[in-house]
Amino acid sequence: MPPTPKTAGKTSDELASASNPKIAAAKLKRLSDEKVLKLWRKKCPELRELWQLDEPVDKWEGITFDGDGPSKGKVIAIELDDMDITGELPFEIGGFTSLKVLALDGNEITGVPSSIGMLKNLEECYLSNNLLKSIPPEIGECESLETLWLNNNRLRKLPTELGNLSSLQTLDVSENELTTLPKQLAECELLEQLDIYNNPFKNLPEEFGEEGLLEAQGCNVVREPIN
Repeated sequence: MPPTPKTAGKTSDELASASNPKIAAAKLKRLSDEKVLKLWRKKCPELRELWQLDEPVDKWEGITFDGDGPSKGKVIAIELDDMDITGELPFEIGGFTSLKVLALDGNEITGVPSSIGMLKNLEECYLSNNLLKSIPPEIGECESLETLWLNNNRLRKLPTELGNLSSLQTLDVSENELTTLPKQLAECELLEQLDIYNNPFKNLPEEFGEEGLLEAQGCNVVREPIN
């Protein structure tokens, strides 16, 4: 059967993740972190230039493994700020199930896959200064997430599932194109800092107003940039 316009040009991995993400996620979990890194490198021309195959992956720039090394170990930090990475992050990013820090500020990333919800140990996620127009609802499944930077993107809407982030302490969504915020954010009882300035808000729920619920819970809502 010939490919449809929606599937033409896509790889088998992309088709699998789109048609049955649960099966794709299960396959991803069986891969070593070293293999996942090499799959990511294969899909990203900027990383092919940065990471050389004749070098061990634990020596690749921006990658930190735990003490077990690349053969049996797990990636715990990815720090690739300002590396000119373009396009959407691949589905394989969800394979780093022990990842604690994901730092990709200052690139040209246009999308985040639903598989980010597989990162149950992720504590810090930095995606500021990119080209993101949306964030998948699965971000709400990152139960350990404490810090999330999404500032200086092109976001027009945030998923209500952000309210499921029970560990969230810092959220920066300043410098975007947001016209409102999901009131479910007020359910993040540990939230201490919320930066929302420089957005064209039209209808902001009362939870985010002065003396609103968030401030009553001890959150510092930053509505104006600090010089």
